[in-house]
Amino acid sequence: MESVHQFITDSKIGEKAIEMRRHLHMHPELSEHEHETMEYICSMLDKLDIPYEKNIADTGVSAFIKGSFDGPTVGLRADIDALPIQEMNEDLPYKSQHAGVMHACGHDVHTSVLWGTAAVLGSMRQNLHGNVKLFFQPAEETIGGAERMIKAGCLENPHVDCMLGLHVSPDLPAGQIGIKYGQMYAASDMITIKIHGRSCHGARPQDGVDAILIAAQIINAVQTLVSRSIKPTDAAVCSFGTISGGNVRNQIADYVELSGIIRTLNPDTRLFARERVKTICEHTAEMMGGRAELIIEPSYSPLINDDKMVDTVKAAASQVLGAENVILEKEPALGVEDFAYFAAERPACFFHLGCAAEEPETRLLHSCYFKVDEQCIPVGIELQVQNVLSIIG
Repeated sequence: MESVHQFITDSKIGEKAIEMRRHLHMHPELSEHEHETMEYICSMLDKLDIPYEKNIADTGVSAFIKGSFDGPTVGLRADIDALPIQEMNEDLPYKSQHAGVMHACGHDVHTSVLWGTAAVLGSMRQNLHGNVKLFFQPAEETIGGAERMIKAGCLENPHVDCMLGLHVSPDLPAGQIGIKYGQMYAASDMITIKIHGRSCHGARPQDGVDAILIAAQIINAVQTLVSRSIKPTDAAVCSFGTISGGNVRNQIADYVELSGIIRTLNPDTRLFARERVKTICEHTAEMMGGRAELIIEPSYSPLINDDKMVDTVKAAASQVLGAENVILEKEPALGVEDFAYFAAERPACFFHLGCAAEEPETRLLHSCYFKVDEQCIPVGIELQVQNVLSIIG
């Protein structure tokens, strides 16, 4: 068979994948609501004559390419959900058509790369010494759809031996990837703080307990977790994303609710941070005459790459892109990624696919102005195909 690069070009798979990405970008759907997205993915798999199961973990799709020879089964994953963000790219001809919803994290790219990879590998199945399972996974941004797909049995029948995944990176240009040995992403714990005070007239604050003032003190005090309670050589961050409370401007509020996330790299630090935030919240509120309740919802585990799988991807990417375009990342990110559930179950490698657009203001994930250089899509397809062929070619 001709080279993978030439085949992607001649068959126009790269162009078709870009068209697919634009369709997905115009029609984004939020986590747990990806019904039209699921049906569209299935229609695109039908065009490739690749069998699949749908409605896995509600809106997930698992497709299967059976090779002609015995060998291991490689799993490939893409996430399919969008974010509750209003897109502001007015000049984009394929701007989101769904108000308040946008593919601002590149999941439309991930899905299109996976489809294009399926298209290439499906045409090569007669030469494959093993199989490929393709997971179009819902709800990465919220409830951890990866875990739900695994519990639904996606890693069995046949047994998946290893996993590959990618995420776009606006920090790198198209044609480069970032890769890391060992831990790549942090663990996270979602927190809700319920603060109870006592309401009174704003002109007589001495008669009440100001829940808003307690909340302000807690927000400031919790930041000492990072600055004074954790070693400077360790890493952690506690960010609050929402705050709500009070009814009218001239009344002391009796209730405030905060929500946020604690992110850590070290398991011991993770446990310590939970306890420390709990202590800060409860004692700060008590000191000011109120009461605080901390609710912790353990979220994603740290994403840890398998060294041998990283070696495989590094070698394949060096062949496709040139070794100078394979960037070894030294430090893990404090972001989280539910591919961690796959990596906990099977030897895995997750890597960053360069996608930086020209305008600097578009190079921020989860931004209403986020854009990608779409040439990253055929690059991602070729990389994933070569990764798979390195294992079962």
